[in-house]
Amino acid sequence: MERRFRGGRRLRATALALALALLPGALAGCAWWDKNVGKRVDNFMTRRLLIVTDPPDADVYVNNVPQGKTPLTLTYRVSVGDFMKGFVVVVQKEGYLPLRREVDYKTESIQLKLIRQQPQRGPAGN
Repeated sequence: MERRFRGGRRLRATALALALALLPGALAGCAWWDKNVGKRVDNFMTRRLLIVTDPPDADVYVNNVPQGKTPLTLTYRVSVGDFMKGFVVVVQKEGYLPLRREVDYKTESIQLKLIRQQPQRGPAGN
């Protein structure tokens, strides 16, 4: 003989009411996590990048921000959001062509040979 549980509908309604009552607390818990733990995780890794040029003493720009002259070691922090993006390094020196390289955060060093700029000649036939 099979018996049916009579309070099934009441039990489901109670469970739903309990879940709805606890939902604001769960969402507040997520806000607490972001506030207290997320900031510590934000800058999770320190990296170094060595930039060397031949000839030395070239100006270095990272994402259009001047960083110094070569040889140069940059120390920076990588956040979770930046890890896949990478950045752009531009090296320039008077009398040489500027060089631009896209660099990912795994790169530890860049060695660049600068190319001497050819003097511009006047128009032919003068």
